[in-house]
Amino acid sequence: MLILILKIQLTQEVGKMTKSVVLNTNVNSNRHNSAFTIVELLVVIVVIGILASITIVSYTGVSSKAVVAALQSDLSNAANQLKQYLVINSAYPTAIDCSASPAVNTICLKTSSGNTFTYVPNNSTNPPTFSLIDANSGGVSYVITDKTAPVVTVPHTGVLAALGTPTIVTGINPRSLVISADGTSVYVTNRDGSSVSMYGRNAGTGALTALATPTIAAGTYTAGLVISADGTSVYATNIGNNNISMYSRNTITGALTALATPTIAAGWNPMDITISADGISVYAPNYSDNNVSMYSRNTITGALTALATPTIAAGTNPSGITMSADGASVYVTNRSVNTISMYSRNISTGALTALATPTIAAGTGPYSITISADGTSVYATNYDGASISMYSRNTGNGALTALATPTIAAGTNPQGIAISADGASVYAAVYNSSAIYLYNRNTSTGALTAMATPTIAAMTGPYGIAISPDGNSVYSTNAGSNNISMYNRN
Repeated sequence: MLILILKIQLTQEVGKMTKSVVLNTNVNSNRHNSAFTIVELLVVIVVIGILASITIVSYTGVSSKAVVAALQSDLSNAANQLKQYLVINSAYPTAIDCSASPAVNTICLKTSSGNTFTYVPNNSTNPPTFSLIDANSGGVSYVITDKTAPVVTVPHTGVLAALGTPTIVTGINPRSLVISADGTSVYVTNRDGSSVSMYGRNAGTGALTALATPTIAAGTYTAGLVISADGTSVYATNIGNNNISMYSRNTITGALTALATPTIAAGWNPMDITISADGISVYAPNYSDNNVSMYSRNTITGALTALATPTIAAGTNPSGITMSADGASVYVTNRSVNTISMYSRNISTGALTALATPTIAAGTGPYSITISADGTSVYATNYDGASISMYSRNTGNGALTALATPTIAAGTNPQGIAISADGASVYAAVYNSSAIYLYNRNTSTGALTAMATPTIAAMTGPYGIAISPDGNSVYSTNAGSNNISMYNRN
């Protein structure tokens, strides 16, 4: 009714305007009596503005409803596909892969235009579970699990706050840190303690508690650490022994047990380690051999076996390694030549092959490296360059391209780096700044921006960093103070 009245009034005013124009064509007419007054003109403008605002509001409402409907439809359809997969395979797929040659134990889940999935499976529970987020480029997101319908998510701000008890003790000179996919366990390598510390995690508060047996023996100068997606295996690199310690994990208690054959040979000074989402391949860069060791993994026992061709060349002093969730790409930082090596992975054999353009420039002293869950962005800390290099990734061939603004400042000697599962936040452990640097990530471009409060204090020598799968907790090892900083992520 309001719109009808306004339209009638608008018609009347426009009629007056027309009459005024016609009358004013006669030079002998009375201009004062026939002219369209300022008051009348203002009325017309106001009416037009009201009608326009009503139209815009109506369109915005319809558009918002369409976005929500698309997100809910994406999630419902995807959940049905995942549950059908579970019935057939007795487990949920380890990853989402819509490439032409999908990896083993993956599924292709497609979204509506402008939407992006973030998938977190957990096959270590009985029955298995999953969480799936569908985010629109406009910032709206919904989540579904194996037990719930799609519900709107409240996005994290990414800001960190220290827990009430901000730290927990660990071994001597702690380095790498990993969290199980179910979020119940945290493990840390103690470089000068030749051990791995084991913790239970309170999923509600994020607080860590040392297990009854708090550590398990590892080799000399234990450094890199990784846990399999199914939560049954943990591997640690031993720089001083040139090998990898292999452990089975009790998925109920979180306790680790060395395998019957507890180690496997690596190259000289293995620094880091990564595992494919499908759990069949493991890779470790060897700092002093300038190559990467390649292993196949027995998914039942967790034992590793070197591939027929056991290594592939890297640059000088390779240190950090990461792999895309689709299992198609592996990236390695080469600290002494300021580059990143890029490899494609044969998803059947696990063998790596250097890309046609095998490296891309990084900053000074690239050290740690990580990749976003959606596979579109890669970030590397430059230990001697006080910065983070930012790259976009071609999800078809795995090639990296530096962003238009290729780096962002990161304090003195940035070390570890991690990206949240929702892709919205990136955190860097900055060794000689004794702080964690906080960044917002543009999920469309991959560009990082320092948060309004750009840092939060850590203890001495923050080194490794990890984010819980639920996105609620962040942990950093402090190599100089022999403890772990614990943060809540808002």
